[in-house]
Amino acid sequence: MKIRLIETLASGAPFVVPVLLRRLDALHKDPAGSHTLSALGATVKIALRAGDHVGDPPDGAHIDLQALEGAAAFPVFQGALRVEPIDAFSSRLVLAGNYRVPLGVVGSVADRTILAGAAKRSLRGLLAEIRTEVATSVLRRASGG
Repeated sequence: MKIRLIETLASGAPFVVPVLLRRLDALHKDPAGSHTLSALGATVKIALRAGDHVGDPPDGAHIDLQALEGAAAFPVFQGALRVEPIDAFSSRLVLAGNYRVPLGVVGSVADRTILAGAAKRSLRGLLAEIRTEVATSVLRRASGG
C-alpha cells in the first residue's frame, strides 16, 4: 500500500536539509532497535536503515523499516524521507513509499480493514519523532549551540 505522510517545520528547507541528511547518515551508528513503532496496542523495535541520498541537490534519502522481532507478522516499509520547501521560513518532511503486509491473503484482507490505519498511525508517530529531532537540531544550530 502506498503511503505519503507530511510533518511541517517552522524552518526553511536550506536549514532543514543538512540536519536531516546528517541524521539519516548517522543511522548506521544507531543501535538496532533504537526506534519503535506502536500499533494496535503493541510496540515493536524496528531497524531503520537509510540508503542513498535522493534529490539534486540531495534533500533526503531512501529508507527501509523492518521489525526486529516477529518480523513475519509486521509490515515492511520502503520509501524515502525528504524535505520539501514551502516558503523561505517553512518546509515539510515527507515520508513516502510503500509498505508490504505479511501473511499473504490474510494480511491483505486485514490491511484493507484495521491494519492500514494502524500502519499509518505508527509511521506518523515515527515521522513526528524525526521532525522533533530535526527541529531541535535546527534551533540549536541557529542559536550557535
